[in-house]
Amino acid sequence: MLCFALVSTALLEPSALPARQIAGASRPAVRSIAADVSRRDLVSALAGGMGVIAALESLPAPAFAESTLATRQQAYTRYVPRVERARDFWAGRLRGLVAKSDWDTIQKELAPVGKKDQGGTLRKLVAPMRLWASSFSSKTISDKTQAMEAAVDEIEDAIASLDVASKGEVKGGIFGFLGGTKKVEESQRVALAQAAYKKGVSAFNKYIEIGNDGIGVSFEPLDTI
Repeated sequence: MLCFALVSTALLEPSALPARQIAGASRPAVRSIAADVSRRDLVSALAGGMGVIAALESLPAPAFAESTLATRQQAYTRYVPRVERARDFWAGRLRGLVAKSDWDTIQKELAPVGKKDQGGTLRKLVAPMRLWASSFSSKTISDKTQAMEAAVDEIEDAIASLDVASKGEVKGGIFGFLGGTKKVEESQRVALAQAAYKKGVSAFNKYIEIGNDGIGVSFEPLDTI
């Protein structure tokens, strides 16, 4: 289920995506840093939570609207530049931070979203991606929107893993311990961060390729990473 209502600047509902694309966009399970670390455990270990998602869920549900060229252009102009900045951050700055194991800076980029647009880039980048995905639906949620949302889910999983790696610890009984905190060895932190980064690259490219499919000649396709 999508975590927020579709925006009113909706695009005309596209035809169903090819089965290959929809299957490729399905959400795989997150690989753990140990055999007994589940995705649920990793997500529950996060401190501060996903502020962006909480903020989105609190928004009032807008009314659906039929799409026109003007509303399609409005959605493109509003969300695509933010999606491109998110992509560029992942492809450039984050890549360097992961390569250097710069845990302190990664943690700053994971700061929860607060008032006056405060918060780290990693907490803010998924919101415009979800809004752009929702713009491909009209009166009903399209297959294209669902496939793009699944790719964003994968990016959020990668962000959750980056949070664990940058903190170097997990909480809540992971590794078979009841409560408390368990330190993660440096080699595991590095491996987890690198895997999360690669997972995010794949998800970004999947999201962009699905979004570009059938976008029309009036709009410039987005570049992948």
